Amino acid sequence: MMHGFRWGVGLSAMATVLGGLGMWRAERMARPVLVEVPFPEFARLPSLPPLPLPPPTMDGPAEWIRVRAVSKDTGAPLAGARVSLIRGLFETGTGGRVPDESALTDASGVASFLEPGAGVMTVCARGAGHAEACERDVGVVAGGTLFVELKLPPGAVVEGQVLRHDGSPAEGVRLVAPGDPMLLEMTPSGSTTDAQGRYTLDGVTPGSYVSITPFTPQGEAFDRSLDSALSAGEVRRFDFQLAAFVPITVKPVLRHKRGAEEAVEYVHANTPLTLQPDGTYTGITESGRHSVSMRGRRNGRVVYGSKAVTLAPEVPAVIAFPFAELKEEGRVFPWAFLDPGEFEVSGRVFLADGTPADGVWIGAEKPGPKGRGCGNSPTDHAQVRFDGAGFVVKPRVGAGRIYAWTADGRAGSAVVRGGKDARVSVDLHLEETGAVAGTMVFRGEQLFGHRQEVTVNNEWVGASHFTRLDGSIFVPGLKPGKHVLHTSNGYVEFNVNAREVTNVGVLRPPPEPEATVSETAPPAP
Repeated sequence: MMHGFRWGVGLSAMATVLGGLGMWRAERMARPVLVEVPFPEFARLPSLPPLPLPPPTMDGPAEWIRVRAVSKDTGAPLAGARVSLIRGLFETGTGGRVPDESALTDASGVASFLEPGAGVMTVCARGAGHAEACERDVGVVAGGTLFVELKLPPGAVVEGQVLRHDGSPAEGVRLVAPGDPMLLEMTPSGSTTDAQGRYTLDGVTPGSYVSITPFTPQGEAFDRSLDSALSAGEVRRFDFQLAAFVPITVKPVLRHKRGAEEAVEYVHANTPLTLQPDGTYTGITESGRHSVSMRGRRNGRVVYGSKAVTLAPEVPAVIAFPFAELKEEGRVFPWAFLDPGEFEVSGRVFLADGTPADGVWIGAEKPGPKGRGCGNSPTDHAQVRFDGAGFVVKPRVGAGRIYAWTADGRAGSAVVRGGKDARVSVDLHLEETGAVAGTMVFRGEQLFGHRQEVTVNNEWVGASHFTRLDGSIFVPGLKPGKHVLHTSNGYVEFNVNAREVTNVGVLRPPPEPEATVSETAPPAP
């Protein structure tokens, strides 16, 4: 019995062991076995680069434009300041334009434009007690953003009363005064007279010459000028009386010696005139003494004539211009009037390490007619600031170089070519360069909008061939080392480091030689 029991136990134990081995063998066979199989070399797929982003465009709205207005003196935000967007590249002599869009700043001094149209524009602001300040030529691409901060200088106030020709108060007369002189009156300060003919112009730009233009319900009147310089913070009383208005008709007869008549390009008579079907120009203007002028072209020449007239109140005037003895303004070649058109260049700007730049300026040759200068003259470039790396500019048709730079002087360029209305895409890569900055002081009375030519090492560098309108200098793209800045006020040597701006300070004109008295001059009586 005992032997049989032992055997039974042994068989049972053996069965248990064998059963366990069977389960282990089944589990082992059920697990997958990793076997490395050689893969043909030709079938190995390379890693794909990221898909390129589509080039920026201005065919659509931007995300937002925000403009912050602060006091230039204190830095405090200005609430209630009016911010204006004037679209298009700034051009000298296009002042007094009506803004395309306007908004008021909030308590933090910020005006927001949500989903505005993309494009290039000049941004201006004016606040109570503060004169106008602008940043010209800033751009924003579709889907992009733009931030502008404007520091408004102290302004002045001009107030008074306007009377009609009969001495009664002139109600509903809109008065405008000059804006930023560096931008040639971009957005003039405005006010409309009340029932008593009273007005208040706040935020007038101070200066030695301040004029006010009245716009009456009848038409535009003569400019009125203050009799002395206007100081910052001053409140000036200025009353004036309008003359009676009179309708005028201008008959342009452009006749040369053989009697043939030519059409004129336009007529100017100190007031807006409208071309009529019979070829005359009509309008209404304030009575008084006018200087009427005409301008046209004949055989590739610019012709010009003027005539002084006195317009009596309530007496319609017809002004005829027989141009038998017309003075010529000078030879103008026909090709100077040809505008080849423009094309579009878009792309992005990258730093030396390949990362997108944040905030760039793009310099491209200005579109429009291209005349031939006297001798070797520099090319004029439009300089547009963008907040991000993307840009869109429109240079003149043909082949040329566009430039990109950042505020610390890093710069790069590329050659582009395009026909009329073509679209070209190019990316620009910045080099590790620096910049020079300074300010030129001009001798005597300097006309607003005038710029001076500057060179570095006797060369025009990048797109910075001229000073800015206020005489400031900024030339980026200079390799580290020693350089020489040349201006009409002399030259100055300086050193440049990569990613740094060297400021050479104020460049003043050389002193004029003092007059000397000859020893042989006769003694004073």
